Amino acid sequence: MFEARYIETVRSIFQEQKQLAEDALNQVNDEDLHRVLAKDTLSLAVIVQHISNNMKSRWTDFLTTDGEKPDRNRDAEFEDQQLSREELMATWDARWQLLDDVLVSLTPEDLGKTVFIRGEEKSVIWAIEKQVSHYSYHVGQIVFLAKVFAGDNWNVLTIPLPHQR
Repeated sequence: MFEARYIETVRSIFQEQKQLAEDALNQVNDEDLHRVLAKDTLSLAVIVQHISNNMKSRWTDFLTTDGEKPDRNRDAEFEDQQLSREELMATWDARWQLLDDVLVSLTPEDLGKTVFIRGEEKSVIWAIEKQVSHYSYHVGQIVFLAKVFAGDNWNVLTIPLPHQR
């Protein structure tokens, strides 16, 4: 019972994070997807690229192979590939679907197993929670940058601040 409830809770949290990021990204124009605020900062497109590629690596064969796949080029994730919004979002959607498919497939027994990430043994629950925090961190970046780029056209995504009500 607890295991099924945990999986449903995590799925819900991931879906909320995905929706929050998408609602923010929808408020910026295509040029702003590739804009950086300062040297050594990430654009929205690069953050989306990174999350998407991290998901592919972590969630492909989640229980049976190392979460850091040998064909992953993490460094390239942090270089703007100049993908269009459509290309970015198609990959984004596919990777979130991969994540959800894995979560749906997990059994209560799977939650007691271990997986490997970069050769280190981790509990399945640790691996899931690590990704919850990792994606939430980057979704926060997406929301912040989108809010800056949208400026006065920003539509609040959560509870408005008192002076905005």
